[in-house]
Amino acid sequence: MARTSGAKKARKKKPDSTEKFRQKLVAHQEEILNLYERDLKVGQEASDDGTEDIVDRANNSYNREFMFALSDSERLLLLEIEGALERLDGGNYGTCLNCSDEIPKARIRAVPWARYCIDCQEQAEQGVILDS
Repeated sequence: MARTSGAKKARKKKPDSTEKFRQKLVAHQEEILNLYERDLKVGQEASDDGTEDIVDRANNSYNREFMFALSDSERLLLLEIEGALERLDGGNYGTCLNCSDEIPKARIRAVPWARYCIDCQEQAEQGVILDS
């Protein structure tokens, strides 16, 4: 009997896995926001340097567009993370939005903002499932 009560105590002390995922999502969200602020600052500095040469202007314009393109991909990831946080709050985190099956823990650990199980993710990438 001593083993049984010890096993129960060990289960009770186990940290809440959803809280771990929340912390991981929030940390990633903060990292993206910090990168965005840095990219924005770099873009503003590039436009304020006052170069007169047309080649330098073209280069600066290209660099600004490149930095803002990176910001677009970061923005999309930020939306994914915000959606995952909403699913955590709503109690359906870790459930595929398409088939309602549980998303494997290994996938959630690798991609904590995952909306789909692996099979449905492949269908979404092929255009079979329309993202909302």
